[in-house]
Amino acid sequence: MKTAIQIVLALVIIILGYFVYDSIMEPVRFRQEVQQREGEIIQRLKDIREVQRSHRSRHQRFTADLDSLVMFFQADSLPLVRAIGSVPDTLTETEAVRLGIVERDTLWIAAKDSLLRHARYPIDTLPYVPYGAGERFEMESGFIERGLVKLPVFEARVKPFVYMNDLDNWRVYYTREEGLRVGSMQEAVLDGNWE
Repeated sequence: MKTAIQIVLALVIIILGYFVYDSIMEPVRFRQEVQQREGEIIQRLKDIREVQRSHRSRHQRFTADLDSLVMFFQADSLPLVRAIGSVPDTLTETEAVRLGIVERDTLWIAAKDSLLRHARYPIDTLPYVPYGAGERFEMESGFIERGLVKLPVFEARVKPFVYMNDLDNWRVYYTREEGLRVGSMQEAVLDGNWE
């Protein structure tokens, strides 16, 4: 009888130890999963920002449509100015070009050949949120006025319920209630809220 009680108590101790360990590890595993998910989403937002910057340099505005952004990447080209020579201190660049001291030549290269070389996903999936079950990033663009100057702005964002909804208790552990975003519609900045 005494041996049976000791075996039962040993099993209860092992089971309780497992539950204590599991309760400690649950937030740790959650944090690891969040870091992986946020890392992929942040990289996708950085890629959107990179293509938007190139779009702005080519067209003097940002686009509000993610499909247009993908089309820009796949079909448009970017100027590459080749400079030969250096401008003397006594002249402006325009004068140096006019006198033939400096040459400037513009080459056009495909956007897809110079942007997102590191991307490990098909560019057609750029608008879609990783772990978002087919949901797309929200994006808008426009202009704001600072002084007498109109500045192009854009914002791409995703709310946490889009990429966390399949995790149990994510509302308990997740603290970034505003989600992830890059750019701003109120300020002329291109920073992400994770930076």
